[in-house]
Amino acid sequence: MIDVRSQHIEVSSERRQYPRLEFRCTVLFGHMKGVLNVTDMSLNGLFVEVADKTGLDPGRVVSLAIKFPTEEKAILLKARVVNVNKRGVGCHFVDTAPKNNEAIKNCFETFRDTLPLR
Repeated sequence: MIDVRSQHIEVSSERRQYPRLEFRCTVLFGHMKGVLNVTDMSLNGLFVEVADKTGLDPGRVVSLAIKFPTEEKAILLKARVVNVNKRGVGCHFVDTAPKNNEAIKNCFETFRDTLPLR
């Protein structure tokens, strides 16, 4: 006998390729004045709290200067805005230099066991 009853399968709406961790640091973000807060990051992107999102449409490439606690100096990155919501913007790193990739990976690996992954 074959069981033809339907089964409930839970499908995640999560589209992220990399795990994300709750992480707080500050960043100088593109054309904006002042320091903004990063609230979480992954190996390929981060989320920045931004009140005024004028000009931050998905697809826009912005410059970031971020000081990871694991690095002596701030690193300069380019990121593409991929998500805009009422809290801020999600960005995907683009054109990262090998040394910047290492800095991102080092920071992520250092904090991955101390902060919750999403």
